[in-house]
Amino acid sequence: MAEFEEIDMSEAAHVAWVKSRHDPALWHEAAQATLAYRGDHHGFLPWLLEQADMDRATAGWIFLWAEGSRYLRGLTDFYLNHLSSRGMVELFQLLCARSESVGFREDRLGLDPDFEPERRACLDIVTRGEVADSIVVPHAIIAKPFDPPPKGGRYTLDDGIILL
Repeated sequence: MAEFEEIDMSEAAHVAWVKSRHDPALWHEAAQATLAYRGDHHGFLPWLLEQADMDRATAGWIFLWAEGSRYLRGLTDFYLNHLSSRGMVELFQLLCARSESVGFREDRLGLDPDFEPERRACLDIVTRGEVADSIVVPHAIIAKPFDPPPKGGRYTLDDGIILL
């Protein structure tokens, strides 16, 4: 498959190309593009959660960006434009199960410090015993702060398009 200069995660060929790369940094950008901009019409996010080298920051971005604190409290309405509330709950369930089974052996990518308040809100819910019944707490994601991302990454996300 030919190299692309930009990746659109709504295109099946682009999703297949991203999946063919063993590149957690690319997967991180693709997860953001999929969840925040393009929707998951090609099963990228469930595939990603099965990858042994998925970075903890990618899991953190998904859980914290989509307000995992709401999920921990048992709320099931998520107002995202590109994934239904039911789809988001299913994604949270898969993400939490992954967190507490195999965890994340990669923890290099870092996460923007703007996610720290949501991470702390999740920890507060756990500490106060406010986690809803049957919710698996993703300790491997939220237990420790994320380092900031390194400067000058190889990929840029621009309005949902990944620039290589």
